[in-house]
Amino acid sequence: MYRSLIAASLSVLALTATASAQDAPQFTLGAGYERFDLDGVDLDSFVLRGGYDFNQYFGVEGQLNLGLGDDTVDVLGTPVDVELNYAAGVFGVVRPWSNDQASVFLRAGYTVADAEASLPGYNVSDNDNAWAFGAGGEWFFSGNNGVRVDYTRYEFDEGSDADAFGIAYVRRFGG
Repeated sequence: MYRSLIAASLSVLALTATASAQDAPQFTLGAGYERFDLDGVDLDSFVLRGGYDFNQYFGVEGQLNLGLGDDTVDVLGTPVDVELNYAAGVFGVVRPWSNDQASVFLRAGYTVADAEASLPGYNVSDNDNAWAFGAGGEWFFSGNNGVRVDYTRYEFDEGSDADAFGIAYVRRFGG
């Protein structure tokens, strides 16, 4: 179901982006903090994000999360350290409400993540893919300088799900 929703959203995005070329495109770069709650494991990350807005309402963005530390969980009485190495994703973005100072957005996309778990004498690393969708807002407090808060839900192929909450600085260029 989510794949169909994402495919339809990206199709609408492509069609409307070419139809409304009179709106000036702009780039955004941002950096901040994002926390993943992965089935009870809390993983902190540094997030880097770049975006391109076709117009006021539609855009795309890519993001890279780099893990900051690990979390220890108890598995049958044994402490296991879990760490996010990285997550990289591409998203289509729709802004149903947007002006020069603030916007509310919805996003959907695809992410690849790499994490590892270790206990004394044993270490395992795993890659997984996820369909992701979320919402958030941006507020530009000083011209092209802004702050962004967002929530993203990741549904990984191997059956795990993660909720991520983030806050980041955003800088606009162009437009």
